[in-house]
Amino acid sequence: MKKHRILIVDDIPENIKVLQAILSDSSYEIQYALNGKDALMLCVADSFDLILLDIMMPEMDGYEVCKYLKSKDKTKDIPIIYLTAKVDSEDIVKGFETGAQDYVTKPFNPQELIARVNTHLELKHKNESLKFMNLQLEERVAARTMELQDANNELKEANLQLSKLEDAKNDFLSLMSTELREPLNGIVGFADMLEFSIKNKTNLKYVRFIKQAVEKLIGVSDIALLLSALRFERYEMKVQGLPVYEIVKNSSDKLRGLITERKIKLKIDIPKNYIIRGDERLLLVCMEKIIENAVTNTPSRSEVYVGAELMGQKIKVFVKDAGTHFADGEVNYTFRFFDLEKNERTEEFKRFSPGLVAVKLVMDLHKAKVDVENLNEGGVCVSFLLPEY
Repeated sequence: MKKHRILIVDDIPENIKVLQAILSDSSYEIQYALNGKDALMLCVADSFDLILLDIMMPEMDGYEVCKYLKSKDKTKDIPIIYLTAKVDSEDIVKGFETGAQDYVTKPFNPQELIARVNTHLELKHKNESLKFMNLQLEERVAARTMELQDANNELKEANLQLSKLEDAKNDFLSLMSTELREPLNGIVGFADMLEFSIKNKTNLKYVRFIKQAVEKLIGVSDIALLLSALRFERYEMKVQGLPVYEIVKNSSDKLRGLITERKIKLKIDIPKNYIIRGDERLLLVCMEKIIENAVTNTPSRSEVYVGAELMGQKIKVFVKDAGTHFADGEVNYTFRFFDLEKNERTEEFKRFSPGLVAVKLVMDLHKAKVDVENLNEGGVCVSFLLPEY
């Protein structure tokens, strides 16, 4: 085992001999100095685990020696036990004020001296162990902090790349929507001209199919651009009071061709004094997609019912159809279209409509909820709740 190195400082050689005799245990290694200056020189040149320091010495007393040692980094943590014949409380307090840890009085009691020496050696050992553990902990914390910082930097870089990718995708959708609109409008214009000039009913039917297909492409282009703007929060809302009946009427007018083709009876039962708070463009799209979903999925020659009701200070707008129910998980798939998992079995979904993605994003922007319910009597009800204006 490592020996404890003890320095004895006393100007009386006999006292040193007495202390050496008491501390003759093989676990101690003793050195001594006969004055304060020699003691300081030894402390500078060597290291000690404990110092037994006489107070009353010529030229430099124990208080001065202790004060100096406690002012230096190398020696400030060495425990110091004063050797004193004084028992005056003022002298004892002064000793502690200069930085000493303890004191023993002369003549020395061997058992007391050994007990105090061992106590302070043990305390010093524990303090050193604690400092070492703290140092290790600090190193681990520093290393972990660096790891976290590196991971955070990598995450920032990944987010930056993802943001660039999302921007590129958004720009692509915007470009495609813009570039597609002009030729599609041209096709619609020429189809209109052909519709007026063609007399053959079969050919006229084909022209009308072309018009419907192009109009659908225009709708897809518009919805793609809107979805992109909504998803990446690039749409600035203009909230105002909007008559529910007018929103529903204007939205359904855009679907007149589809409604006629499928021979659907659209019943609108909404009081004209119902006014909601919202963005007109978004709610028109929202209403159009909900009605389109109902008209597309309900059986031909059946009815789609659009209604509204007061619920406190909010108005619930709903669309009911007589179509098939949504399959389990189909609504969730519809609403998390952008986060679709590859193993999702979409072929089992009978009513999936990308338009409901837009409805969900519109309602999210309005801090409102869209609700989809399978009706017991058959069919589906899609509804949303917005504040009354």
